[in-house]
Formats: sequence, C-alpha cells, structure tokens
Amino acid sequence: MLSTRETKLKIRSINNTKQITKAMEMVSASKMRKSQLIALSSRSYCRNALEILGNLSAHTDYNLHPLLKKSTAGKTALLVITSDKGLCGGLNSSVLKKAQRFLDGKQIDVVAVGKKGRDFFSRRKFSVVASFTGIGDSVKIDDAAPISEALIDWYQEGKYSSITAVYTNFLSTLKQEAVVRQLLPISIEGVKEIVAGIMPERGRYSNIEDEKKNAKFLYSYEYIYEPSAESVLNTLLPSLLHIQIYHMILEANASEHSSRMVAMKNATESAQKLIDALTLSFNKVRQSAITKEISEITAGSEALQQ
Repeated sequence: MLSTRETKLKIRSINNTKQITKAMEMVSASKMRKSQLIALSSRSYCRNALEILGNLSAHTDYNLHPLLKKSTAGKTALLVITSDKGLCGGLNSSVLKKAQRFLDGKQIDVVAVGKKGRDFFSRRKFSVVASFTGIGDSVKIDDAAPISEALIDWYQEGKYSSITAVYTNFLSTLKQEAVVRQLLPISIEGVKEIVAGIMPERGRYSNIEDEKKNAKFLYSYEYIYEPSAESVLNTLLPSLLHIQIYHMILEANASEHSSRMVAMKNATESAQKLIDALTLSFNKVRQSAITKEISEITAGSEALQQ
C-alpha cells in the first residue's frame, strides 16, 4: 500500500492530468460545433452537386470525358483521410483498419491526407506516393484543390485505373463511421452511395421531406449541352469531384473533433474516479495512522497511571 505522502503526490499528479483533459474537452467541443456547422451546412450544396454529377454520369457517353471512362490499365490508388493529431479515441484506427483490409495483398498506392495515415503506412513500407498535412481545423474549399488536382492529373495520365477514398463519415456526435467510396472513374452507383450517406441520421438536417419524397426521381433529368457536352464536362466534372473531396475532408474533420471531445470527456471522468479511489485510500491510511497514535497515547497514559 502506498504511503500517505506517495498517495498525495499521485492524487496531485492525476488532478493535473484531469485539468488538462478537461481543457482539451472544452476546446474540442468548441471546434466540434464549428466543424459540424460547416460540414452540415455544406451537405445540401454537396448533395445537389453530386446529384448533378449522377445525372451527367447516367445520361452521358462515357467516352466523352476521361473521368468517366473505365480502364483496366494502371494501378489502383487509395486516398486515406485521417487526422494530423491524436487523442481522438479510435477514430484513426478504424479508418486505418478499413484501409488495410482494402490494401490486403494488393499493389496499391496510398495518397495520405493527415499525418497519422502518412506515418502509419510509411512505417509499414506501403507505397505512399503523396501526403497532404496541415490542412487545419477550419477547412476551406481551396485546401482540397491540390488533392483533387493531383488525383485528376494522375487518372487522366493513365497512371491509375481507379481511385478510392477511405474516410470517416459523421453520423452524430457520438457516432462516426469509416467508409470506403469510389472516386474515379465517376459512376452513377458510386455517386448514389455518397449522396445517400450525406444526410445525418438525426437532427434538423435529416428531416428534409421534399428530398425524401423526390428521392426516387433523382438522376432522371435530361440535359442539352451548350456549346457541347465535351466543353461542359471539362469544366463541371473536375469541379464536382473537387467538391466531393472537400466534403469528405469536412466530414472527417467534424468526426475528429467529436471523437476527441468524447475521448477527453471519458479521460476526465476516469481521472476523477481514480482521484476518488486514491482519496478514499489516503483517508483510510491516515485514519489508521491516527487511530494507531491515539492507541499508543492511551496505552502510554495508562502505563504512567499505574
């Protein structure tokens, strides 16, 4: 059993850790609300943009644009979106496990967004062809431009036959899900899957009745291209793919801060439980010492009276 001095030092040390985790919890809560607002407010725009992309894919000759063409030549690339920092629970590990299952036994190049993914795959000798770090908490749409431009250039050059993304989809404050989505070639099935995951499970953004009623009519529009389908697609498809990647980063960012807030809250509560247990142990030891001293004083007093 620890002495009273050792117990007091340990309680003080844990209390200092508790103060740190409590501060981190409050900071993460503030960042989480801001990230959620950005991610959720962009969902409607991203949903409509992806619906346009789906309609174009469904009613366009796939030979009109390189981003629509399916190819068997070239390798596969995997875009892995993780955080730059840790202390966010199992968020990064769930993404990396999903990515590892996708990479298992295959010759696939990794494009890492975030230090955690970059370091993880570099240590394990995977082929990390590019990494993007330091995007920050307040993600702007221009921050995603280097990523989308690099992926588009590589795909159009024929370096890759397909490009897939693994990221964390924000479902609620307490629930985030690692998902795998195909980016290139653009397909109607892939777009439908992404659009279906944009709306949250609960909250005000989940109760958009018009979108639910009209969901069966999505991807049914006919387009007349002016001046030509090729010129429209050359401008529209890269822009929509850029929006898609930007939205994935927003989802991952909101998920990161939510997960970190919950992790720090759990750490603070665990520290308090440990402090309570040590305080109880300290009080028992101190009470035992006091009782022993009283017994010795009483015994000495009685011996003097005899």
